[in-house]
Amino acid sequence: MENISKNLHPRNKFNKAYNIEQLAKNTPDLRKYVIHVDHDHLSIDFTVPEAVFHLNKALLKTTYGIKGWRVLPKSLVPTVPGRLNYIHYLADLLGGKTGRGVHILDIGTGSSIIYPILGVKEYGWLFTGSETHVPSLTNGNAILKDNPELAKSIRLRQQSNPKNILKDIILPKEYYDAIMCNPPFFKSQEDHEAQVSRKNKNLRISQDANSNYQGLSTELWTDGGEKKFITQLIYDSFTYKDQIGYCTTLVSNKENIKPLRAILEYHKVKDIQVINMSQGNKINRILAWKLSDKK
Repeated sequence: MENISKNLHPRNKFNKAYNIEQLAKNTPDLRKYVIHVDHDHLSIDFTVPEAVFHLNKALLKTTYGIKGWRVLPKSLVPTVPGRLNYIHYLADLLGGKTGRGVHILDIGTGSSIIYPILGVKEYGWLFTGSETHVPSLTNGNAILKDNPELAKSIRLRQQSNPKNILKDIILPKEYYDAIMCNPPFFKSQEDHEAQVSRKNKNLRISQDANSNYQGLSTELWTDGGEKKFITQLIYDSFTYKDQIGYCTTLVSNKENIKPLRAILEYHKVKDIQVINMSQGNKINRILAWKLSDKK
């Protein structure tokens, strides 16, 4: 069995060892990536993107019965335990509410539609997923077609203008109990390539191993990077304040928390929270601010 860190959210189903043998039995394509460590200990090679994909596909199939899950070639492969962390902390923020009376907007849902899948399976919420990248929407809709029970609770909506975030996504008379977002981190392709090169050098990995940090451009970088994107999300949220309960976003760079929080405080937002999430040695943060109560 594969050991993982025990410091995920307390309700995270993956806060324990993976049963690699069972996962490979349910998803045979995973088996060719299984390696033996210390005699009878099984693991996979986490430096191989295909291995990571098949592991997460196996987790979704074995745990939630998801059929035909796939991502676009060269896109980010979301790790199910880490993404589930965000879902559980969002549930805490909403007071543990479950069922179809809760409607969540996932900004930049991606080809995997991973947050809607986990939110529906864990809490029975309704989801709208927005996305600028049409092939990602097509892929997401194909997953929904293969899983009709998910299609009853998830709808996907195209953001036709990549310069907008909430405009034309939140429509009149709609109300979202919460918004969630995993924004692009890098400022540009050059910024991304430089940081990948530094990581590879630190890890003594070949400079040709960029696939270890693969992803579509829409997933990885945006003009101005994470800070500028979240700043726009904050101001957008003020425009739609009567249609949003909590607005939340991941913040990868801890140095961005102070200036982003300052914007919220300047505009006299009273309920601001910074929630730390752990996965192994990695710490990520959720920045959350409350805008309204459901009427």
